[in-house]
Amino acid sequence: SPARSRARPAKKPRREGPMPAYIEQKKAKTWEARTAMLRAHKELYNTCDLTHAPKGSVDPLLRNFVLESRKQYKKFQRGEYSTLNADKISELRSMGFDFSPMTSGGSRENHERRFQKQWDEQFRELKKYKAKHGDCLVSCVNRTRNKLGNWVRGQRKLMNKAGRDGFPPQRLAKLEAIGFDFNPMVSGSYITKKKKAMFPKVNANWEKHYNSLVEFKEKHGNIIIGPQTKGYPGLYDWIHSQRKEYKRWEAGDEKALMHDEWITKLNGIGFDWAPMKGDGFSKMLLERQSKHFENLWTKHYRDLQEFKKKNGHCYVYRSSSEDILAGWIHTQRKYKRHHDLGKKTPLTEERITLLNEVGLDWNPALSGGMAKNTLAKDELDEEWEAVFDRLVAYKEEHGHADPNVERSELGLFAANMRKLFQKNAAGETTSLSDRKIAKLESIGFEFVNEVQEV
Repeated sequence: SPARSRARPAKKPRREGPMPAYIEQKKAKTWEARTAMLRAHKELYNTCDLTHAPKGSVDPLLRNFVLESRKQYKKFQRGEYSTLNADKISELRSMGFDFSPMTSGGSRENHERRFQKQWDEQFRELKKYKAKHGDCLVSCVNRTRNKLGNWVRGQRKLMNKAGRDGFPPQRLAKLEAIGFDFNPMVSGSYITKKKKAMFPKVNANWEKHYNSLVEFKEKHGNIIIGPQTKGYPGLYDWIHSQRKEYKRWEAGDEKALMHDEWITKLNGIGFDWAPMKGDGFSKMLLERQSKHFENLWTKHYRDLQEFKKKNGHCYVYRSSSEDILAGWIHTQRKYKRHHDLGKKTPLTEERITLLNEVGLDWNPALSGGMAKNTLAKDELDEEWEAVFDRLVAYKEEHGHADPNVERSELGLFAANMRKLFQKNAAGETTSLSDRKIAKLESIGFEFVNEVQEV
């Protein structure tokens, strides 16, 4: 529904004729009191402009009088009823009262004067700040310095927008006289101050890792730490960080988190800032790597001894649970062939002697040892026999020996037997012996199913 319009009440007709005497007397006293207040203000500030007085010090009655006088002056000029007359207007003008500050330019002058006054106040605060802190880098985040911080930021924004030619010369001279930095991010002064303020906290964390590094060197005789080094959490990453920041520091990057005293301390313990460029580090790494592989070789050799003790031979199959050991033995045989050809390999004469002592067959294909062991192994293949027994039970239940490949372990077993059979037909040696083939055929197992025949 449309909003109801409220009709304004009609103005009461202005009373014709002179005012009663007591009202005129009251108005006269009020006029005298307000003009007296205005004269007192002019004597104090040498102007009728109330903006020259400190903020909040002007009596509200005087402020209202000034505003009302200007309002009534406009009415007087338009020929409307006004509480001002020619005598009162003349009296105010004799005091230097400005009836139209917007037209006369007084308002603009007042604005500029007030702005300059505020600028001078903040400049004095900035000088106090510099006397206390030694710089003009006032933070805008600090609540206690928020007003000054915003003012400082305003000076930099003006310089960035207007340039030196557009910046007020007197203000520019004052700011430059106290060393004001118009672009602290470019000059680096802000970063320098921030690093100085954060140094106690950062240094405490740095000392913690430095002491850990000293402890590591005293214990191990070096300062080569890997990512998997136990007992020293975070030290590997810290060392990497020191080298990275040192490179930035050498390149003259002022943002680099590096200090002269840190460099001195690290140099004092023989810290290598560029290990990959020096021979000492590479030599140390090779020694540690050699020690690691020596220990690993010894472990596999002992595993081979245990295997020989348990099985009576050194023929380890990759398909068995000793897959890692089988791979290691294959590698030793390869190194032996290279050794016999005069090539340099990790297989030393000492290791060859140890492997000969345990009875390792260097060329089982040539000696026939692998084939003989395969036959012996075939007779003792308990795992295969167990699956075969389940296949026999499957045939008794379902009437055939062709289980579904996707639904059971027997299906995968059947598929594997067919693959091995095909390899045998191609002349390859597999674990599917003639004995196993005969047992599978005895229960009606078909090595070539209908799908393959098609």
